Amino acid sequence: MEYQKMAEELLAVRAEQLKVPVDQKLSKLVKGELFVLNYLSTHNGVAYPKELSKEMVVSTARIAAILNAMEKKEWITRAEDAQDNRQTIVTLTEDGCKEIEIYRREVIDSVTEMLEIIGPDDSRELLRIQKKIVNSCFKRN
Repeated sequence: MEYQKMAEELLAVRAEQLKVPVDQKLSKLVKGELFVLNYLSTHNGVAYPKELSKEMVVSTARIAAILNAMEKKEWITRAEDAQDNRQTIVTLTEDGCKEIEIYRREVIDSVTEMLEIIGPDDSRELLRIQKKIVNSCFKRN
C-alpha cells in the first residue's frame, strides 16, 4: 500500500469534511464551552479545572477564560472544594444542563441522519474504524 499517497488523500478529505454540517456540529462539541458542558454532564456535573484542562488538552489559563464566560452565562458555578480549600470545583447548573441537552440532541439527530444516509454496513464500519483509531498506539496517555 502507498500510505503516503493515502495520507495525502485523507488530508484532502478531512479538509472537505470541515464543510459537512454534521461534522461542524460534532467539532463544536469537542472544544470550548460545549466541551466543558458535555464533560460535566457526563461526569456527575462536577470537575476540577485541572481535569478539564487535561481532557481538553489546553492550558489552565484557557480553561479559566472558558469558565469565566460560562459563569457569566450561568451555565456553571465555581466554589472552593469543601475537602481541599486549595482546589476549585466546577459544577454544572440547571441552565447549563438544559443547554447541553439541547445541543446533544441536535448533534445526535444530525449524526443519526448521516448514518441513515450511509447505511447500516458503512455505519458499522465507520464506528469500528473510529474506535480502532481511538484505541490505537497513537492515543495520548
